[in-house]
Amino acid sequence: MGNRIAGLDLNTDVLVIGGGMAGAWAALAAARDGARVVLVDKGYCGTSGVTATAGPGHWWVPLQRRDEVVAQRMHAGQGVGDAAWMHRVLELTWQHLPTIAPHYRFATDASGVTHYRAMRGPEYLRALRALVDEAGVQVLDHHPALELLRHADGSVAGAAGVQLLPPRQRWQVRAGAVVLASGGCAFRAKLLGADNNTGDGALMAAELGAELSGMEFTNAYNVAPVYSSMTRGMS
Repeated sequence: MGNRIAGLDLNTDVLVIGGGMAGAWAALAAARDGARVVLVDKGYCGTSGVTATAGPGHWWVPLQRRDEVVAQRMHAGQGVGDAAWMHRVLELTWQHLPTIAPHYRFATDASGVTHYRAMRGPEYLRALRALVDEAGVQVLDHHPALELLRHADGSVAGAAGVQLLPPRQRWQVRAGAVVLASGGCAFRAKLLGADNNTGDGALMAAELGAELSGMEFTNAYNVAPVYSSMTRGMS
């Protein structure tokens, strides 16, 4: 890992790189499990990524319908999928999404039933930032990561980068675990909010020899009108 650097030098249990929806949830989950967590973002956690601009649609399925829904997805994907992981995602979403209610006003229908699937992006990210702060996560905004650090045996030991705002110092975080949640490679797709999805995390991982899986699915952008910014899933 080299010598200590002149600048910010931290040690933590979990380092999360990226402050969008995935990064915020990862940091929150680790903090809720008792880990010391540092989250770094090249922008501002709470406004970063596609979610803040476009808003997500969560996979929200009651327990009694999950077998049916997972079977449909497996069929539609011609078997390319993992049913056990799908069930895990559905259960974790069911458990954790409602916990943002203190900071997010979920929509309700005329009968008073709460709807969790469609989220308003800007409000959602602000709510996640509030929860991350409340959980004690140390958030370093405007701190882009430039490289992953490694131990002598080749395993990942943390990351290093620069602080964009004064005093514009270098930073280094040593961590027991590193979560890359820096977005995909959709910056040229014109997808709403994806201009800063430049594939930084994938590149840093590849530089350390990581095996990348699923990259063949990152070009799933369909034909769409030239004026549209919603190119993913348009058809």
